[in-house]
Amino acid sequence: MSILPSRFTYSKLPDAIDSWLLLARLHATALVALLVGACDPRADRESPLHTVGLNVAAADVGCGADSVRPSSGAPAEGLWAYADPATSHRVAARIGPIGITVGAPRITRPVETLEARPGTDTIRHVSDSASVQLEFIPPLDRAAAVYTIGPLVRLAAYESCLGQQEPLIRYLRKDAAGRVTTDVLLHREAKP
Repeated sequence: MSILPSRFTYSKLPDAIDSWLLLARLHATALVALLVGACDPRADRESPLHTVGLNVAAADVGCGADSVRPSSGAPAEGLWAYADPATSHRVAARIGPIGITVGAPRITRPVETLEARPGTDTIRHVSDSASVQLEFIPPLDRAAAVYTIGPLVRLAAYESCLGQQEPLIRYLRKDAAGRVTTDVLLHREAKP
């Protein structure tokens, strides 16, 4: 005895299954939308989209042609550098190739930074397994893709406001008290 109605034939079986799966997906989507709408404590108030749109617009007001902002795209592989000829302050970051460990829940990269100033020791930070995460970066408090290298150094992805320039990396290094001691933008020097 077949569980299928007699009007189904084997040639129509794949079409019937596809139709059933599509209908199941539509019902699931409708159910999720209904639950989200019913569970929203602000359902009797103004739509939150208006507020979000105003906050983003307000944050982008000062973003001119020569300005940059945080980016949610992960910083790319390669050699990144900053140099100030007036003070001989230099910063370099190397982001290595993607590493995937079987069974691990994340993708990692080797990341290394070097910072040098005249009259001081070179500061080096290394992570063989840095993974990207989204963090809110001041002053605009926008999400940026960040590699954290130890407790003191962060490399955050940045982009030009008009999207016409190469991406940048913001190098943030804090001292042991948590104060930012170095905050510079690195330019891409070499691609893999």
